[in-house]
Amino acid sequence: MTSNRDDGQPTVEHSPEQIAELFEIAGRETVAIRQLTGCVQQLQRAQEAKHMLSTLTPAEIRGALELRRLRVGEGK
Repeated sequence: MTSNRDDGQPTVEHSPEQIAELFEIAGRETVAIRQLTGCVQQLQRAQEAKHMLSTLTPAEIRGALELRRLRVGEGK
C-alpha cells in the first residue's frame, strides 16, 4: 500500500516478512566487512610475495622449484 509522508513523498508499506529480511541483511554487515578485510589482507600478502619473487635470482628460483618438486613427490 502506498501513502504520503508529511513532506508529500510517497511511502510504501512493507510486510513483516520483508522487514524481517531487511533486518537479516543489515545484520550481516559486520560479517561482510570482516570477510572483506580478510580478503584485502590476503591480496596484500600476495602482492608482497610477488614483489619478493620478482627480486630473486634465477638460481634461487631453480632451487625453490626443485624443493617444491621434491615436496610434491613426497606427498604422493
